[in-house]
Amino acid sequence: MNEVLEASRVLLSLFFLVLSSWQDMKKREVSNKMWAVYGPAGLVLLIMQLFFDSDSVREGDVVLWLASIGLTAAVALVLFYTGFFGGADSKAFICLAITLPVYPSFALRHVTMYVFFFPLAVLVNSVLGASLLTIVIVCYNLSQVLRNEKLFEGLENEPFWSKAIVFATGFKVRAEKMKGSSFYFMLEQLSREENKGVVRRLKVTPRLDDDPQKEAQQKELLNGLHGKIWVTPGLPFLVFVTAGFIVALVAGDFTSWLIQRIVAP
Repeated sequence: MNEVLEASRVLLSLFFLVLSSWQDMKKREVSNKMWAVYGPAGLVLLIMQLFFDSDSVREGDVVLWLASIGLTAAVALVLFYTGFFGGADSKAFICLAITLPVYPSFALRHVTMYVFFFPLAVLVNSVLGASLLTIVIVCYNLSQVLRNEKLFEGLENEPFWSKAIVFATGFKVRAEKMKGSSFYFMLEQLSREENKGVVRRLKVTPRLDDDPQKEAQQKELLNGLHGKIWVTPGLPFLVFVTAGFIVALVAGDFTSWLIQRIVAP
């Protein structure tokens, strides 16, 4: 019964992560109905594990479950309120923590090093997977430099560190392309100043939950621009979460794997 219930929780999580990833890719938003079903369903299965498998579930296990849920929820909310997570990303991790707070026992048979709190292992894998996109972006921007593109024309007075961050996280698209696009976030802050017209400044920390009114004002100012502006892709992060989930089950988290290779090469 223990493995049947664990497998049910794994399959439930995989189903909702794949479904939410598809929505994220198609619309860059996920319906709240998804989490309203996933979270309660996962909680029911977890409680069933507690009652129907009480012989194999120890008191310490329940403490670990609660600690994992609490810690994951705290991390997800901090990342959301600081703008690094979208609402769907945060809810996905909270639901995952409720459903699979610790590693399934069948995964532990082949995973040698891991973060015991399973949602945090998924988080590590997801972030590392998404960060690989940085390599692609840097290579693309280097190719533009080799073509003698003036990437920071009009932004010459911006700090070097801002330029470096933008170079590694974004690329330039034509201003008119941004007007009807929801797949990019602007890496420039636009403002209108007297006698200067539209003034551009780099913005290295775009929030995922920008005020729609401010976003509309920014896009209106795009009408006064010609050429290209810096943007960063609105990553469908749930795709990376789903991939990180599968990798965590099969191989554990990347950080533990790396530590194992360093300590015992």
